[in-house]
Amino acid sequence: MRGFITLLLLIIGLCLQSAGIAADKSVIAVIVANDNPSKSISLGELKLIYWRKKTYWANGQRIHPINLPSDNPLRLQFSSSILGSAPSAQNDYWNGLYFHGVSPPHVLYSDEAAIRYVQETAGSIAYADACKLDNRVRPVLWLLPNGEISTNASSISCN
Repeated sequence: MRGFITLLLLIIGLCLQSAGIAADKSVIAVIVANDNPSKSISLGELKLIYWRKKTYWANGQRIHPINLPSDNPLRLQFSSSILGSAPSAQNDYWNGLYFHGVSPPHVLYSDEAAIRYVQETAGSIAYADACKLDNRVRPVLWLLPNGEISTNASSISCN
């Protein structure tokens, strides 16, 4: 009986924890500079960019993808939803590419740093909390808390 109660409490705790994690998810905006010619981006293209398999925009400009730190909740949400794995699970991939001269996306430590970098660096792309955006950058895709992808900002509420 004691084992059953312990197991039941463990299951309840895990359910409460996962409910809290789901509630903490934000709407993530994938952002580019205002002068970037790409008006939208597909999920497949975004994956290729962040796996460093697509390195140039259609106009020939080099792509500079930006990540947040691996323990940042937005990075965890972005990586699991877009790339299909946690940042820690991607280490072997990047270690293998290192010897071919391919580095992972550069890491910046805040939404504001990512926004500023995208604003000031031609060809850059990043993601940030959609509610922290302003007119310095242009969102091209949104990742909703339920994992769905949207190209329409009208479904986003920052209240």
